[in-house]
Amino acid sequence: MKTQSDQEGEGSIFYVYGEFERTLLAEIRRETYGEDIGQFSWIVADELRKFFHQLELNADSHLLDVACGSGGPALFTAHTTGCHVTGIDINQNGIRTGNQLAQARGLQSRVKFEHADASRPLPFPDASFDAVVSIDAMNHLYNRAEVLEEWLRVLRPGGRFLFTDAVVVTGTLSRDEILARSNSMGQFLFTPAGEHERIIRAAGFVALQVEDVTDAIAFVSKRWHDARDQHRDELLKTETQVEFENLQKMLAAAHALAAERRLSRFAYCARKPSST
Repeated sequence: MKTQSDQEGEGSIFYVYGEFERTLLAEIRRETYGEDIGQFSWIVADELRKFFHQLELNADSHLLDVACGSGGPALFTAHTTGCHVTGIDINQNGIRTGNQLAQARGLQSRVKFEHADASRPLPFPDASFDAVVSIDAMNHLYNRAEVLEEWLRVLRPGGRFLFTDAVVVTGTLSRDEILARSNSMGQFLFTPAGEHERIIRAAGFVALQVEDVTDAIAFVSKRWHDARDQHRDELLKTETQVEFENLQKMLAAAHALAAERRLSRFAYCARKPSST
């Protein structure tokens, strides 16, 4: 029987990890993000650079990237900071593509990607990593308490995590808006403001920092929607009309709800207590 995260990316054109380097998709990423680091989320390169500093990454660090997709941000992180990265994702196409890209870019000694379900016990020994990052994927994980307990286990004393959640409820939402916002991305969990803070502290983490990063959605969603619209005819060669319109509808909903601050994106960063 499949868990909720087993289905992440299945039956959805949002996750096209197996076609990561397709020329058209690369062009749409450039038009969307400006600086293309192979992302399929709301993150822009400058925001990821900021996260490097919050996680205190350097050449001696080993980072676990949870729900890494096809590995673009993980490879960018390793190249920029010199750290080692292990990426995990439920999508086998993403893992295959990530390892191919690591090889092609000469980063295979520092970056590796493994197929794993982030909602289940992680296949790593205790205290394996200096940091954990997960970008815009927590909304696919229903058992957050268990997930955070696993992060605490695999982090070394004093290690940090940072995750973003792009669907934190901060206003009134209609049924149609909820359906439009979640239509293209598999199983989804909308979280009320304040709930993550409670779960993080209950898991045993300390020094919690929370930052509102909703502006990234408002910026990216509009540009992504417009870039896809500009390339409509080309995209319809590989997408059905229904698939195309559903994703456009999701991007329009994401923009409106973020701009109005009714559905927000937050970054959560905390630390595992140091040994005493």
